[in-house]
Amino acid sequence: MIIDLHVHEEIFSACSRMSLEDAATYAQYHGVDALCITNHGSLDIAKNDYLRTVNFPIFVGVELSTRQGDVLAFGLESLPSFRPTAQEFLDFVTERNGFACAAHPFRVWGGGLGIHLDNLRGLDGVEVLNGGNNDEENSRAFQACEQLGLVALGGSDAHCGQDVGRCATWFPEPVTSMRELIQSMKSGRCRPVMRCPDGLYRTEGDAASTVTVSLSRMKKKPFWKLL
Repeated sequence: MIIDLHVHEEIFSACSRMSLEDAATYAQYHGVDALCITNHGSLDIAKNDYLRTVNFPIFVGVELSTRQGDVLAFGLESLPSFRPTAQEFLDFVTERNGFACAAHPFRVWGGGLGIHLDNLRGLDGVEVLNGGNNDEENSRAFQACEQLGLVALGGSDAHCGQDVGRCATWFPEPVTSMRELIQSMKSGRCRPVMRCPDGLYRTEGDAASTVTVSLSRMKKKPFWKLL
């Protein structure tokens, strides 16, 4: 199952040029099986009726700008009433049995936890593939993730339709709820993937085995290659 864990829609992320409906449409077009809407500092999209009527899985997380950098969080029903430090927010997420991921930690133009990663407690994962990053920024994130022993994740950071699914995360089993999403991420069995020009999802495990799944049902056939 392919889930784009980092997507912004235009109602609660002013920087986005994409409606919630368009995000779901583009996701299906690009072969993504589910989305997680991670608006900036807001969970309010969870109240949108479209989430309860659309026949497509959409989960709600958040991208919160802490004093040290951006954190993606999943499994929350509320947010701090102040701008927290990164550690304060990680403690907040941990206390609520959520999942916290460093978003684009080494983005050159800012917003990442970067040099603070080594000093934080309670971080669960690192976004090692971000659709808005260049290769070097993603490579540095991947190296830090390995050194810290955290879960490697991917997300498009999409603010417009064509970017949905540019990077995402592969899950070995179906995910139907936020609880299952968090459990699967914490298991470490998920993998970051990126969309490349072909017609298959491809994942390479530790034993260099390859699993391919035909996407003939899609209007456009993307190719996903596992890092």
